[in-house]
Amino acid sequence: MGFNEAAFNYYISSDHIKGDDLDLIRKNFKNKEFECLLDVATGAGHCAAAVPAKRRYTLDPSMPMLKTAKDKFGLNLPVCAVAENLPYADNTFDIVTCRIAMHHFKSPELFFREAKRILRPLGWMIIIDNIVDVEDSYLNVIEYIRDSTHVRSYRLDEILGFARNDFRLIDYTCIFKKHDFPEWAGRLAEGPEAVERIENAFKELPDDIQKELEVEKTYGKISAYTDKKGFFVFRSV
Repeated sequence: MGFNEAAFNYYISSDHIKGDDLDLIRKNFKNKEFECLLDVATGAGHCAAAVPAKRRYTLDPSMPMLKTAKDKFGLNLPVCAVAENLPYADNTFDIVTCRIAMHHFKSPELFFREAKRILRPLGWMIIIDNIVDVEDSYLNVIEYIRDSTHVRSYRLDEILGFARNDFRLIDYTCIFKKHDFPEWAGRLAEGPEAVERIENAFKELPDDIQKELEVEKTYGKISAYTDKKGFFVFRSV
């Protein structure tokens, strides 16, 4: 199953419909209203809907995702495109957001350069994505087994490296996010056999990595695991 077929699954997903990261967006900008927002790789639109902005543009390579965002959140300015080639003029937006998507991008460096280009001076950028460290190669392999469009989850220093020439870091929060395994594994899976492959990959992890990911089992079946999300607040320089 691809993202086109899974658009509604993402709208109702417990991983996307709520979370500490959305709460942080609301907290950080509760007294602010932006003129113009671009939410990159918007998915079902949860992030775009959380940002206070007069105009909300959404971009995603999946038309069904954009339609879901429009239908469910009233986000009416969708564009079907990829993050590395943003089809907007220079100095267009006050804020760019990207939530739980950058690990799919072929070139995060190019995305950061594009975001800098389309932002107005001192524009804001919010990046929320998976963060890895000791479990780097293990979790990236499992993510790829689950979803062949996964490219890589990055370390903290790598993400700061993508930003170093064009942005300064204003704030950073590490969020530990617990996932309901059957829901997470089944969101894109083609069927029970695909879910079983993902589960077996978790069971084969070294004990120390299972402990790092807080893998939980119920009657011998994987029931939950916990990973890290980085919440980055940048401003363009």
